[in-house]
Amino acid sequence: MGWRTGYGTPKGEKRPWGNGDGRFIYPPETAADANPAQPVLAGPVDSIRWEMLRDGIEDYEYLAILKRLIHTHKMKLAAPQVQQYSSLLKVPETITKDMTHFTRDPSPIEEQRHKVARAIEVLSNL
Repeated sequence: MGWRTGYGTPKGEKRPWGNGDGRFIYPPETAADANPAQPVLAGPVDSIRWEMLRDGIEDYEYLAILKRLIHTHKMKLAAPQVQQYSSLLKVPETITKDMTHFTRDPSPIEEQRHKVARAIEVLSNL
């Protein structure tokens, strides 16, 4: 359970907020009632939302690395190779067409990650 203070709650009072309210991590289960009998040393409980944020950050970093490597090695590559690697910087429609149409199948996402990773590997070894 998430707890809130402020937002119209009287000073010094905590009220339940509810799980899933846009939170990325939750209090340890031993502190879930907000009244643990002793200090809680356990770490927070993550969420799928937290893991998806991590995956998105990693995807962004992959694309930033690939873009930098393309720029660094552009003169060593033939034009079709530059085009091939640059095309990996665009999100394919098999993943998403816009902000409201996207795949629910992780396969195309994993496939694209693999392609980007292989391109990074190749370009890093030039």
